[in-house]
Amino acid sequence: MYRQQSLSANSDLLMALADGTGGLAFRNSNDLAGGLRMLGAAPDVSYLVAFTPHNLKYDGKLHSLKVTLANKTPGVTVQARRGFYAPKHEVSIQEAAKEEMEEALFSQDVQHHVPVELHTQYYKVDSTNAKVAVMTHVDVGRIRFNKAEGRNQDNLVILAAIFDQDGNMISGIEKTVEMHLRDVTLERLSRTGVTVKTSFDVKPGDYVVRLVVRDANAAQLSAENGVVQIPY
Repeated sequence: MYRQQSLSANSDLLMALADGTGGLAFRNSNDLAGGLRMLGAAPDVSYLVAFTPHNLKYDGKLHSLKVTLANKTPGVTVQARRGFYAPKHEVSIQEAAKEEMEEALFSQDVQHHVPVELHTQYYKVDSTNAKVAVMTHVDVGRIRFNKAEGRNQDNLVILAAIFDQDGNMISGIEKTVEMHLRDVTLERLSRTGVTVKTSFDVKPGDYVVRLVVRDANAAQLSAENGVVQIPY
């Protein structure tokens, strides 16, 4: 009896967890393969819905959400989260941009919203030490500048990091490229582009380079991956 009650309590907890996070659960079935297929199958239709709450309290607490169909359709159900946690304080534009770049840095996803290319080189200092150079090439001619005081202005934030083969970050560097270009300079750089170099001290081995670049004017970013193999 105690064992049955324990199993039932664990099952109820998992059901509540799945329901509260907008997921699915299956129970009372020995068809494990069928259950996994059901859980892993993509929804027939999916939407990304965003909204701005009115009079949001920055209390860090859970706020309930309810998503329903306007027209009830037989056999159609909705999977959605049942709530969200409010931030404990209002997030500034600068904080939001920093969080976005940090999330992109630790992700493996590739994004191409800023015209950049990633190039890597390495050379061995001696038998046990090496340097990895990360070159960020920016196609200036495809960047949207703001004109102010006779100059073309924009800022690019570059975040480069190197990870070992186990996914541990060894080192990271952030640079900000402030551009206040005259028209003649912009015309020249539009043909050649701009390259920003970042270096890391490493040991021989296999590494993954992660590059994230954010355009302040466009509020968009690019994220690229590179692989470096340094022989022993």
